[in-house]
Amino acid sequence: MDEHALNVLGYPALLQAVAGYAQTSGGRDLLLRLRPAVDLAQVTAHHGLYAECLALLETGSAAPDLGFPDLAEILARVAPEGAVIEGPDLLQCQELLRRSTAVQGFLQREECRGCRHLLELGRALDPCVELQQRLQRALDKDGELVDRASERLRELRTEIRSIERRIQTALDTLLKAPGLDPVLQERFVTVRNGRYVIPVRREEKAGLPGVTHDHSNSGQTLFIEPTQTLPLGNDLADVRLHERDECRRILADLSAQVRGRRAAVEANQQVLTEMDAALAVAAWACDYHCTLPVFGAEFGLVRARHPLLEKQFRTAGGTRQVVPIDVRLKPQTRVFLLTGSNTGGKTAALKTIGLLALAAQAGLPLPVDAASRFVVFRQVFADIGDEQSLLTNLSTFSAHISHVANVLRQLGSAPALVLLDELGAGTDPLEGGALACAILDELCRRAALTVATTHLGTVKTFVHEQAGMLNASVRFNVETLQPEYVLDIGRPGASNALNIARRLGLPNHILHRAERHLSSDHLRLEGILGQMEEDQRRLSVREDELQATVTDLARDRTELRKELQALKKERRRLLHDAYLQASGIVENTRRQMENMLRELHAAHPQAPRDGVTADVRRVIRAQTSKLDVAVEETAPRPEEPVRLDGVAPGQTVWVERLQADAEVVGVDRERAIVTVLLGGVRFDVQARELGRPQNGPLPESDGALKVMVTRPRAVDAVPAELNLIGLRVDEALPRLETYLDRAVLAGLPEVRIVHGFGTGRLRAAVHESLRGCGLVRRFRLGRQGEDPGGAGATLVALAGAE
Repeated sequence: MDEHALNVLGYPALLQAVAGYAQTSGGRDLLLRLRPAVDLAQVTAHHGLYAECLALLETGSAAPDLGFPDLAEILARVAPEGAVIEGPDLLQCQELLRRSTAVQGFLQREECRGCRHLLELGRALDPCVELQQRLQRALDKDGELVDRASERLRELRTEIRSIERRIQTALDTLLKAPGLDPVLQERFVTVRNGRYVIPVRREEKAGLPGVTHDHSNSGQTLFIEPTQTLPLGNDLADVRLHERDECRRILADLSAQVRGRRAAVEANQQVLTEMDAALAVAAWACDYHCTLPVFGAEFGLVRARHPLLEKQFRTAGGTRQVVPIDVRLKPQTRVFLLTGSNTGGKTAALKTIGLLALAAQAGLPLPVDAASRFVVFRQVFADIGDEQSLLTNLSTFSAHISHVANVLRQLGSAPALVLLDELGAGTDPLEGGALACAILDELCRRAALTVATTHLGTVKTFVHEQAGMLNASVRFNVETLQPEYVLDIGRPGASNALNIARRLGLPNHILHRAERHLSSDHLRLEGILGQMEEDQRRLSVREDELQATVTDLARDRTELRKELQALKKERRRLLHDAYLQASGIVENTRRQMENMLRELHAAHPQAPRDGVTADVRRVIRAQTSKLDVAVEETAPRPEEPVRLDGVAPGQTVWVERLQADAEVVGVDRERAIVTVLLGGVRFDVQARELGRPQNGPLPESDGALKVMVTRPRAVDAVPAELNLIGLRVDEALPRLETYLDRAVLAGLPEVRIVHGFGTGRLRAAVHESLRGCGLVRRFRLGRQGEDPGGAGATLVALAGAE
């Protein structure tokens, strides 16, 4: 990639900004070495890792503390056999291993479970637990060896402290001796060259026999070790020598252990450095609201912001913000010409396009909308700014043309991006315009994507007339005489030189003279372009207002839909509960009447029963049938019913009675009964209870589908017993099916079906129905003397009960 383009577009400064988020010098160096790649696989190599780190930070997860020093120099010094490093160096090794352990713990957290790239990176970590524990036992927080580093060191230091106490006691006694006051400069004990001494006046030296170890700056005070403590001082010095030797032995041993695990320590540092760099990129991206670039066949920016300009505004404080730009180019567009007023943001837009293209190919997240698309350019060239040089005797025009000539020489196969600022400027406008047109034509022929800026009308006209070329302008508010830094694609813009000069304070009489020097055609053209800019600005304002209105209406519509759905759902629930309650009341009434008949027979056993009983039972059946019909008429119906002829096994339907979607497993078109499967349980329902599914097709599952079934609020509304005595088989079986459905919905674990003794025909029919019913887990005939009703009833365990 062209180094000149990297520099003029601010790429090194961008890397500095991103690297500022790194916690380690290694992470910073890694980011500062990033270069745009030309291979898509290499460009996107770290996208997965960046995405995982960004997701963790956006969910509020605290990144692990990776602030460890660079161990490269320390590991190089410890590498030779027998090399010894000092305690502070060993402490840094311990710190790196401690951070490795912490990162391993971080990666085991729940939020990291799906972070495949992070986990893969962390798999190479080896915290060297034994080495880490050995260093931790031997060193304090400053890297000094502690007493527990070895048993010998503990003994030596204990002996040192004992001798020091004896010396201190002896000297304290000496200082209290009478007659020593004229000799002493001050009454205290100090240490010089590792020896315990007393400050003595120079002229009184003879008053305290001993060895002089030092003197004050003025020379008036001598620091003397008295003769009485010389033997103890010598003993102390000897033990300290042994301590020093033991410390060197321990340091050598620890250094050898580090040397033995050097490869693992280096690998840990590499992993943590890469992780630090990735987390730094994610932190920067999170701070600047960036997204990972998406690559395709065409180049287009949506709400793109210049990251360095945004950083500058943040540093300066205040409310000023970067205005995002949109650049949508068709694949056939090869030249994109930016025109419009001075100070309007043309060069800023040019640099935004170039810098983001480079950063995208470095794999970095970008301050753009996710709808943006990028192309992998094999070459990027930039000629931006005034490159006039006194040393090379080049004018502004010459410098620009020299650079363009160099670009044309280096330009290879497509795709390439060429950025040219103020093309054709610095010379006669006619000749400069002609030259600019020819350069753009050549670049277009060579299939490079060229983005250029100009004020020259001939270039604007040329681009407008050429296939594969596109004009754009930076918007300028002619009322406020202020640029708006917005790109209007598809039309050229006026330079507004006179208006800007007026805003900058140039006297009006000079501006009037300037206008007289301009041709009428030029003034008319500038006026037309200016009017077009103003119309575009007003249309944009109106469009924003309309879009805001549409957004508000859409939001209100969504909220109203939600409220309507909630009301419909509540209505269905109320109807469903009322239906279940009414059904329970009918069933209770039927059971109470049957109980009353049995009590009547028990009270009058001698009374004739056949005729009376049959009449009463007919009346009961007639009245309860009417109630059943009335209840069924009030049963809730689905909002979007389905036709029976359109129902087939395998489909998903809404079952109003169950208040859930279920799978169709059977259809009886003659009886208008549909068998559905819900939660592993089969239900026979009437076709009129079916509607369009509300949650889409049921998902496939290896086991039974787990669903939530709405049950009646009052379980006691469904009795635990159904009395079928006195009913014919064709009357009893439908009632049994309905009862079992309601019992399952009510959550009853077991029910009792009373069929009596009689001929046994009703009992056999009941048992046959129970065998083929998916709601029944098992059933058995009642036992005489154990169960109520004995063999005249059947006990049924329900499959749908929880």
